[in-house]
Amino acid sequence: MFALDFGKHYVMLTVVFFFLSTGISNSQIETIYSQYRTSLNQDSCLISDLQYLCDHYGGRVTGSNANLASVDWARDIFNAAGIQADKDAFRMPTLWLGGTTKMQITGKNTVDFSPQAVSKYKTQSGKFSGELVSVGEGDSLSFAENATKIKNAFILVETDLCLDINGLFAEYKHATEVELLAEQYKAAGIIFMASRPKGLLYRFISSKTTELSRPQFVMVREDAKRCIRLLEDAEKLDIRITTQHQEGDAFESYNVIAEIPGSDLADEVIVIGAHLDSWALGTGANDNGCNVAMMLSLARQMKVLAIQPRRTIRFALWNGEEQGYFGSLAYVQQNSTSLDDHRLAISIDIGSGEITGFFTNGRKDLYDIVDNITQRMQDSLVHLNIPIVGTDNYDFMMEGIPNLVGIHKPQLYGINYHASSDTFDKVDTTQLKKNSGMIGEFILRYANQDSIDLPRLTRKEIQQRVIDDHDLDFTLQMFNVWESWKNRERGRVD
Repeated sequence: MFALDFGKHYVMLTVVFFFLSTGISNSQIETIYSQYRTSLNQDSCLISDLQYLCDHYGGRVTGSNANLASVDWARDIFNAAGIQADKDAFRMPTLWLGGTTKMQITGKNTVDFSPQAVSKYKTQSGKFSGELVSVGEGDSLSFAENATKIKNAFILVETDLCLDINGLFAEYKHATEVELLAEQYKAAGIIFMASRPKGLLYRFISSKTTELSRPQFVMVREDAKRCIRLLEDAEKLDIRITTQHQEGDAFESYNVIAEIPGSDLADEVIVIGAHLDSWALGTGANDNGCNVAMMLSLARQMKVLAIQPRRTIRFALWNGEEQGYFGSLAYVQQNSTSLDDHRLAISIDIGSGEITGFFTNGRKDLYDIVDNITQRMQDSLVHLNIPIVGTDNYDFMMEGIPNLVGIHKPQLYGINYHASSDTFDKVDTTQLKKNSGMIGEFILRYANQDSIDLPRLTRKEIQQRVIDDHDLDFTLQMFNVWESWKNRERGRVD
């Protein structure tokens, strides 16, 4: 055994070469799976990588200096471990880096205070003012009852507490419905009560993503409740907002793509990825730095053990995910001529809680294969054949490629999602190592199957099996990808 020193990474290399092919016995292969999983469970660099990424670079909004630096950092870690990795350039449609937002609420007598708030993605810099009108939870009845007040006013919308992934999707759905009503009733802007307690602020996209039609903000929950109580006491409130951001046109960003070539089935490709970018209120720990560190570990330990899978495995660190998964979109566009050779795409993007199975995204045929593989593992995994929209599996799914998203226990994910509290100390590092071991064993088993009889779905099959069978239309609207699917601008065209 000997040590390689590359920066803060000290890896003990055992020089053992395993070439997983049809010439190796089942018992030998099972030993390799076990060794690989053990190495992943014991990889101390997994945690040190995560801490470095979070603490040294912090929030990594696509287009920021921190993001660009983290791209080079990740590429260098792959390369130092002896894994060929490249920066793959792509165009982001627009630049927006969040800055400062200041609000002032005034009313009769002594009402005069400054609530804490942040703007949502793509809110333009500027000064805004108007009357503040409460619309309760923002349903159609509340809008109708306040129709005369809403026009040219800023509406304040109540939200439920968000504690888990179900709460996140409910919040996105709620926000989309409110945006449609705000458009109909010609509100000047929208202020959402934060769905997190104790002064937490967070940021996410609107249903129009890069094309926001009116300013939107998230106000600290406690301050929003104060405003609502005042309005319920018949107090007329006015709001003044000054917000300043860095904005720009299309620009170049980068994915990091590393590859371990396969042996006898090298032309067949497995892609497994996590997104490197994050919002900047926190340091992008559970979303999604922990799983970026997992990708580095999966590749590094495969190289340490000199494991060669039968199929080529690509490890992807995506960029532009938070704004609309533009990095993974660019990948499928750049690899359009070889998509038929892609046997699986996996996205790991829901924090560091225990992975309990996979979303198989409308592919019952994939569900059966995945279930068969995981039954041979030591884990008790349960899979759901439900299509997930909102992360980097999307464009693979809409190109008809079999794809998976890991299902995680909520842990601390929901309440810290996109928030100032999404920091290294919120990561379950013990469970992250266990997740890494399980995912590593699964991906290696999948890559070594004798055959994978899962053809790409045609456009007609995607429409039926993914969209229609699961009533996915509104969800696609929520994430601003419905029109691009209908117009054949995104997704399989035939």
